[in-house]
Amino acid sequence: MSGKDVMEYYRTRFQIKFCFRDAKSFTGLMQPQAMDVTELSFNFNASLTSVNLAKVLAKEKRIPFSMASRKEMIHNAYLLERFICVSGMRPNRRLYDKLVKELVEFAAIAA
Repeated sequence: MSGKDVMEYYRTRFQIKFCFRDAKSFTGLMQPQAMDVTELSFNFNASLTSVNLAKVLAKEKRIPFSMASRKEMIHNAYLLERFICVSGMRPNRRLYDKLVKELVEFAAIAA
């Protein structure tokens, strides 16, 4: 086997390994509540798909991929929307547009 082929195999192996690592750590791959094979299959597919979709989104936006940062940003966006809904106030659109990016990216890890 040539050195180039070995490098390609190891590159692919590590991509698969990182996908499983992120799925275990951030998307609940190891925490299924079901015993049925079809329900387990759905859980595994959903976990791995969410990691791959996050990677695709990061690649399309040309930003470094970090599953921890993506999860933190989604959580922050949810909290921001929740605070606005619960407050019952309509936000100032110019202020909202100006600050939403800063608030959503707060505490996100720079990869």
